[in-house]
Order: sequence, then structure tokens, then C-alpha cells
Amino acid sequence: MRNRPAKLVLFALAFAALAMLAPAPLWAQKGREPDEISRAGALKEGTGAIIISIRSELYLLDELSVWFVREGGSKDNPADLVRFTRSQPALAFGNRTTKYKVRAYQLPAGRWRLAGHGVRCEKVPAPDERCLVDVKVLGIGETVSFPSRGYGEDAPVFEVREGALTDAGDWGLTARNTIEWSPIPPDQARKALRRLSSLSAGPKVEVSEDYRLKYGLFPRSYDDDKNRRY
Repeated sequence: MRNRPAKLVLFALAFAALAMLAPAPLWAQKGREPDEISRAGALKEGTGAIIISIRSELYLLDELSVWFVREGGSKDNPADLVRFTRSQPALAFGNRTTKYKVRAYQLPAGRWRLAGHGVRCEKVPAPDERCLVDVKVLGIGETVSFPSRGYGEDAPVFEVREGALTDAGDWGLTARNTIEWSPIPPDQARKALRRLSSLSAGPKVEVSEDYRLKYGLFPRSYDDDKNRRY
């Protein structure tokens, strides 16, 4: 990770101060987090299971959300919009979010398309839109473009089938401010798959080359690949 320790600490303190001053609803994310699941018998009627990993090579000053919308549904309907999250451990030294973190969830049956990603976004961004936040501490302020982007109809899709298990793969936030997909390595997925091994296998993720991970994820600071702060 490119080191700018002093700037990074000041930047983090600025956002922490802003969060304490701002009303709670300002940072409320739309979309619900689905229920985690640890055994096949816990599946509810009309749902299936997925395993998924969310990672980031950018240092996360706040929680990253990755949203998916059910095809045929609406982003304005809470039942049709879900989000998966990843955050940087508060006491960790350096960026720890390039490591895999595989979790299992249950979701209503259907086809779920990548809708967007964002940090401190009040809504799912429109295609190619970014979330802007005004930061001001001790009279000094600037407008920061947070990691965020919305995606169109060409975005990857995973399908959930009732009573089946879908391997949704890994979704990584890159320094190009894009979410890119790659398979979860077998050694990382083994534990979650073993717990749900009695379920039949669901379909593979539908993802074009444009959305496949082009390089590995390497720990970065809060600057993107063009030296722009988020």
C-alpha cells in the first residue's frame, strides 16, 4: 500500500468527526442485508443459499456496500434490493480488506444483478454516478468523491434457486473504482460449502469479461490509480 500515514490519519479523524456531528439518517444505506445461514435446514420456503465474498484494495474509511437488485423488481422496493458489506477493522494496521471473507446467506429465489457499490452513499448510485460528501473540520473543508458507482443491465447476475446453493463468487473493489468478479479459491470456500453440502448446486454466475477481475487485489491507500482521493 502506498503510505501516506499522516494524511490518512487526519483524513480518518475528519470523517469520524463528521459522522458524530451528522444526524444518523444521513448515513443510512438503502437495501437490506440478507440473513446469514450456517446450515441447510435453516432455509425458509421460497429461498435458496449463496456463498459470497466482498473485498477491497482501497483502504475503507467506512463500510463498503455492494448492492444487488432482483431482476423484474425495483431498487425502490426493499424486498428487491439487498446489500453485502465489508469494512476495515478499526484497530487494524494497514489495509486488511484484500483478504477473502466468505459468508453464506439465504435469499429469495430469483436472478440478482449487480446494481452498484458505495461508501457512505445515501442511495444506490445511478450508472457511473459517484457519491460526493462535503467534509469540514475546524473550518477547513473539501468535497470528497467516495468509492461508488452504479451499474447497468450488462452487470453480472447470479441466480438463486429454492433449496439450492449458488456459489456467487468474490466481488472486489479495485483502485479503478470498479467492482470486479472472480471465483472464490477452493480453500477459502471449503468451510462454507461443507456446512451446506446437502443442498444441490445452483447455476454459475453470469459475468462478462468486462466485469472479471483483471489483476489481483493489492492493498492500497485511499487514492485511486490516478492519484485521486476516492
